Amino acid sequence: MATEPTEQVGTRIMFENERVRVWDLALEPGESLEKHIHRLDYFFIVESGGLVRFADPDNPSDYRDVQFEDDQVTFPTVPPQGKVDNRLTNIGTKRHRNYVIELKRQP
Repeated sequence: MATEPTEQVGTRIMFENERVRVWDLALEPGESLEKHIHRLDYFFIVESGGLVRFADPDNPSDYRDVQFEDDQVTFPTVPPQGKVDNRLTNIGTKRHRNYVIELKRQP
């Protein structure tokens, strides 16, 4: 059975109101964030870049490694059905930290 993605797109919520939700995503070397789904448009700001592996928890040989850079800002596209990210694991030698800002849809 395939691993279902969680709704947790960061390691903790830092702020939330009716317009935005701000997540901290901090991973020490070796730490992971489980497979998750983005349902809202979002962007992320990298405070401390690191080498992160995105791996399918059901098929560990299916992975890609991404080197994030300090101060990088990225605004991915989220389709109507959502965007799934596989398990993120910090495979680098230093802490990786970014902030995920979800833009809530207006009624």
